[in-house]
Amino acid sequence: MSNFKGYQMKCNGCTFQNPSFKREGFKFAPRLIQVADATTTADGALTMKVLPHERRKIWCSFPPMTPEQFRVYYQALKMGESGSANMKLSIEAYDDATDSYVTDTYYHTDIMYKPVIYQGQRMIVIDDFELIGH
Repeated sequence: MSNFKGYQMKCNGCTFQNPSFKREGFKFAPRLIQVADATTTADGALTMKVLPHERRKIWCSFPPMTPEQFRVYYQALKMGESGSANMKLSIEAYDDATDSYVTDTYYHTDIMYKPVIYQGQRMIVIDDFELIGH
């Protein structure tokens, strides 16, 4: 039996289900190797100095949403707050490989959005963005 609780990601109590991610709009890399230096030797062999820790990364893409839905996501992702301390988010993400949820601290790249008219209704589109593990 799966440990999946019905959501891919949770942040500040928001499970990002209304609206859900685009069909292929959620990508999770739970074990990214951090390379400090990579060089090629004279005989063509690749050598890398790898840092002792791994990072996680989440790519997010959403469909157009109503202004009300947007405000929920805006608050959950702390988009209106400034300063590096406010960009830190505690994210719980589902890892299919381990059938478990992983909680970690992430920061986000700049998140931009724009108002659009979609099917005759005022909507908000959030540009694709990344959450990067500390």
